[in-house]
Amino acid sequence: MDIECPFDEKTRRLIAFALAIKDRNETAVKAQFNAALKVGVKFKDLAYVASMVEFEATRFGNTWLHEALGDWTQLTRDDYDSGCTCGVVRKY
Repeated sequence: MDIECPFDEKTRRLIAFALAIKDRNETAVKAQFNAALKVGVKFKDLAYVASMVEFEATRFGNTWLHEALGDWTQLTRDDYDSGCTCGVVRKY
């Protein structure tokens, strides 16, 4: 079944980034961070989404994002390879 996505690409990437954080999937977080930047999402918007998800997580003592992203500047490289094997294109 083909379902048309109701969101533009930037919104879709922000949602995917939030879900990756919520799922605590470090590889997916890095891949979605990089993919979002590639489609023009601003760093401040990624930071806002990350802070929203982390705020909710802190209520349950469940923070790990800072450690997962580490040196996020490496994720901005054009040749960044997330290593994700989830069926999504690895290089964005």
